[in-house]
Amino acid sequence: MIESFRIGFRDISKRYGGNSVLEQTGIDIASHDCIVITGKNGAGKTTLLRIIAGLEEPDRGRVILDDGAPQRWRQQRKRLLRSVMYLHQQPYMLAGSLQRNIDYAARLNPAIADRASSVAKAIHWARLDGLEAQAASSLSGGQKQRVALTRARLRDPQILLLDEPTANLDNESRQRTLQMLREFCDSGTAVIIVSHDPDVFGELATRELLLQDHRIRDAAETAHEVVELDSVRQSRQR
Repeated sequence: MIESFRIGFRDISKRYGGNSVLEQTGIDIASHDCIVITGKNGAGKTTLLRIIAGLEEPDRGRVILDDGAPQRWRQQRKRLLRSVMYLHQQPYMLAGSLQRNIDYAARLNPAIADRASSVAKAIHWARLDGLEAQAASSLSGGQKQRVALTRARLRDPQILLLDEPTANLDNESRQRTLQMLREFCDSGTAVIIVSHDPDVFGELATRELLLQDHRIRDAAETAHEVVELDSVRQSRQR
């Protein structure tokens, strides 16, 4: 079980050359959250995830841990790298078997005393029993996604970031992935998902955010504004 935590990102800005991607935007993340972020291609969603994960430095930005004072992103980068995991849309598989892939994650967690038992339980949790000796490269897309989530479970992150985790999965694999993500949230991990199809995560999401015009906004509020604007336009046309 992950201990309760809160982390806030403030005034996050990022430019590439002359193009602004993020402008003084922010996001609050807490244990048990499941946040779905939507937005057009090129809106900056992946950049935002990489900043949260400590992988890419913003041009400016502050991080607030629990109720502490705001600190520069660079001051908290090591903390982010330790406590956040970022899973790509196409999970990376190590050479060798499924067992080797999952055992590798267990080796990286010094809190695991009985590695063999923990790995066996994690494989069973992901319903990957019987595939231990299979080459990871030969697994299906859904199986690779479950391997990636199992490795994350063994690392026990505070925050788990996912980029289109259910894309190109069949219904059975999608439902199993959703169940695994729910169990992450139940254990206290905060899950942040970037997706073009937020309805898939409707029952799981605690918040839906929209990245638009370089800033993060509440998707429900944005939808309400659009409805109001349409009403005004229709009234003017009458």
